[in-house]
Amino acid sequence: MKNSTLATKLMMSAIFLTVLVYFGVNMAAYFNDPYTTTLAFSYTGEDAVTVSGYVVRDEETLEGGGELVYSSRGEGERVSRGGTVALVYPTAQALSDANALRELTGQLDQLRYAQSLAAGSQATARLDDEIANALSEFHSALAAGSTKEAADVGQTLRTAVLRRGYAYTGADGLEASIESLQSRISSLTASAEADVTRVSAPKAGLFSGLVDGYEAVLTPESIQEMTPSDYRNITPGSVSGVGKMIYGDEWSFVTLMRSEDVKRLQVGGSAKLRFQKGLDRDVTMKVSGISAEEGGRRVVIFTSRQYLQLATLLRHQNAQVIFESFDGIRVPRSAVRVGNQQVTDENGEPVLDSQGNPKTQPVTGVYCLWGDTARLKPVKVLWQEDEYILVAPDEEALRSFLSEQARESRRLRAGDQVITAAAELYDGKVVQ
Repeated sequence: MKNSTLATKLMMSAIFLTVLVYFGVNMAAYFNDPYTTTLAFSYTGEDAVTVSGYVVRDEETLEGGGELVYSSRGEGERVSRGGTVALVYPTAQALSDANALRELTGQLDQLRYAQSLAAGSQATARLDDEIANALSEFHSALAAGSTKEAADVGQTLRTAVLRRGYAYTGADGLEASIESLQSRISSLTASAEADVTRVSAPKAGLFSGLVDGYEAVLTPESIQEMTPSDYRNITPGSVSGVGKMIYGDEWSFVTLMRSEDVKRLQVGGSAKLRFQKGLDRDVTMKVSGISAEEGGRRVVIFTSRQYLQLATLLRHQNAQVIFESFDGIRVPRSAVRVGNQQVTDENGEPVLDSQGNPKTQPVTGVYCLWGDTARLKPVKVLWQEDEYILVAPDEEALRSFLSEQARESRRLRAGDQVITAAAELYDGKVVQ
């Protein structure tokens, strides 16, 4: 019994020592291995500052209002002079009847379309394609956060589904549905159109249903002489109206910037702006005005003749002013070193100096794994941040290698394993 107990204790001790040795060896290997690597990848760096400002347009508020208003134009829709942009109803019942009338009229158009379709696979296949395309566009609009576009596409989808539902309905069923709708439309027409006030566009332009009180405060004329003090005192006026008209094809973004940043801009020049929301693209805008300095700040005006229809809902915005962009390869700061690189001939053999020693040249570069060795690849620095450096292959340094094969083996590429930390490194050192 005692021998069995002793044997068990010895076996457990052996297992414990084995596990201890295993973890000890792995921990020692972990702390003694001086090489760590990371993957180099393509990246675009930007020299930019973030600012806050206001979008300014040539706008005119359309008088009228209340809750009994129906806007007959879409956001950003172009309207000719005298065109109707909204309808004001005298009572809530009249507005309700008008909305019902519009709904029924739309259904009637859809049924008439279904009636005109040829009863066959070609007609239904065309509707199936239309539904599939609308579903795809609806999903894309939701993913992009564009509720207005999603609403427009949703209406198209609804119409297509209704038409598809009637594609195989018998002629008698369609005729009965059409007659019923026509009867309901006739009974609603008189009440829906009684005492309706039409709001028309005084001039040709773009319609917007958003009135925010800045229309008369921020105008293309008022911002031209705006000082930093004026900018800080911007406050909206009263909000009223059924919508507004936007004239011309130019819009502006006025902001307050630090004087040291403004030094990189000049009136008449251009800059790329990226708005935080509302525009899903970068906009190259002209620097049309810079105010006098006040407290280390200046008012800057950027203008554009692009995308006005997409900017009708924009007002107070954060934006990045992008001075420069750099396309390169991103590597950690710790990976960039100054080392000595061997010079090779057209056959890839080392070039010797007058004393018979391999010729080297000092070069800024990164060490990459090349098989089981470290290979120095010359780079030039494009842009630096706190955590990384954006680099590109140094073509001038690469020309010292006479063969194309040698040059290509020294060219840094996205996907290279870059050595970020090592106790000692030199070109050609065995690291694995």
